[in-house]
Amino acid sequence: VLLSVSRASAGILDDIRELNARYGGRLGVAAKNLATGETIAYNADERFPTASAIKLPIMAAYFDLVGKGKLDPEARITLTAQDKKPGSGVLQFMRDSASITLADAVTLMIDLSDNTATNLVLDRLGPTHETRLSAVNDFLAAHGMRNTKLLNRVFAWETKQKTPEAMRFGLGVATPADMVLLLEQLHPRTLVDSSGCDKMMAILKEQFYNSMIPRFLPAGECKFLSVAHKTGSVNEVRVDVGLVLSDRATFAIAIFVDKSPDHLWDADNSATLLGARVARAVWNHFTGMTGEGRGRVNTADVDWTQFPGGRWAIFRSPVAPFPHSARTNGYVGGDGTRYPWFPHYADSSIVVFVPEGFHETPEGANVIVHFHGHMNDNVQTLEQYAIPQAMIAKNVNALLILPQGPYRARDSFGGKMEDEGGFRRMVEDVLATMKHEEVVTTDRIARVIISAHSGGYRPAGFSLSRGPVLDRVTHVFLFDALYGQHESFRDWLLTGGGAINAAFTEHLAKQHAQFALSVVSAGKRWSMTPTPVDHEQVVQTFMPGWLEALPAAWKFSPSQKSD
Repeated sequence: VLLSVSRASAGILDDIRELNARYGGRLGVAAKNLATGETIAYNADERFPTASAIKLPIMAAYFDLVGKGKLDPEARITLTAQDKKPGSGVLQFMRDSASITLADAVTLMIDLSDNTATNLVLDRLGPTHETRLSAVNDFLAAHGMRNTKLLNRVFAWETKQKTPEAMRFGLGVATPADMVLLLEQLHPRTLVDSSGCDKMMAILKEQFYNSMIPRFLPAGECKFLSVAHKTGSVNEVRVDVGLVLSDRATFAIAIFVDKSPDHLWDADNSATLLGARVARAVWNHFTGMTGEGRGRVNTADVDWTQFPGGRWAIFRSPVAPFPHSARTNGYVGGDGTRYPWFPHYADSSIVVFVPEGFHETPEGANVIVHFHGHMNDNVQTLEQYAIPQAMIAKNVNALLILPQGPYRARDSFGGKMEDEGGFRRMVEDVLATMKHEEVVTTDRIARVIISAHSGGYRPAGFSLSRGPVLDRVTHVFLFDALYGQHESFRDWLLTGGGAINAAFTEHLAKQHAQFALSVVSAGKRWSMTPTPVDHEQVVQTFMPGWLEALPAAWKFSPSQKSD
């Protein structure tokens, strides 16, 4: 967790950390007192999905073009049936041929988060989809926000890009720090011309959704208090970014919550409550006041995200690698770094990628289980290493399972994968969950590939020796990962009929040479390939070829994919 406070005690960070641990999820916060310059940062430079909060940058780009005389806010838009497909918001219920001004569409886009209105505004920022995205993204980059991007129109499947970024983040991506930087420029009326900034502030102050930043702020104890803000909600994401304006303090704040375990769509969603509590904690810090609100926590269900070529789900499992009793008190790494229980060992999430056209085989479902390495997590692995894209390209008929290991820690501990039967219980739970989601009809395991990158070698090795699903494992893929567990990998290879594919960089050459000598009797069922690529590029470099070489039992034909 990246933490920093300027000109302040660390107490506020302890408060934020405690709230994060209480409510769960992946939290990012940036705040700046605009009178004193004091800043608060908690994962402030981490990238998060924006959901509808990206509409604030869209509005800024719109007013930039208005100020330059390139758009007329009074231009009228006549709604068509096509404009309302797929519909979302108020405008979808208006009759065809109804007419509104462009300025009206901007107001609906922000205050009611109307998605139809958003697309109407976007479509007038340029002549093509690419130029419209550039109108927003170039504006952001010019104003110093280089980690914030609009990635697509809303609900526009036909224009969604087939990139890791688009798959992971959906509509938009941002950092809390970037959003505070935008608000810092809006407040003194320098983001666009002064008239445009005034209009943006007026629109943002009329926000309809007020369950996060304003929720626990004590308006009754202030001479004046208003919040100019924009929210966003999708899947496991809740966001609120805005300016808090009062006689006690004026500050910019951006709160992002991702991977929230609560899927209820109401004001008491735990991510929403987390955001509201954080906003009050920041308020208390900047004003010297005390007090907080009340809330609750819910359990999780399965959450789906579509992607060209398939979809991915995230859910929590009691048989995921973590939490585990061996890390109740956290862990101290070899370099002395302490990794506390939260957030490093508190995440029980599992990500499952389902390629389009996935079919069970007569024996059951094929599964690939990939264990990530140090300083990583499952959703970042989903984005970073392009494993789903490789599966799509090579027609692999399997479910990809990405369990959460130690969250962004230098720790190879496998959690429950080191317990007897732990791996099998996890895979069976995934298949039971996919059965409930109607992805599969049975929870039978057909074939298994165990894959590991870097520090993921340890859960991979124990999954082989203590799984036990040895009769189902056909391949082991090791991506610069043969740091240890040699006995587990060797015994599996020598006693079964499966194969090991390993690729390694120079720093693991000795380990691979030693292992090769111990498995000579396995004949051609193993390969070890040296590579000059960077450690973080080994997965992307070798996964496509290894998947392509899989036997027919792992593949589906193009005709099956269209069924």
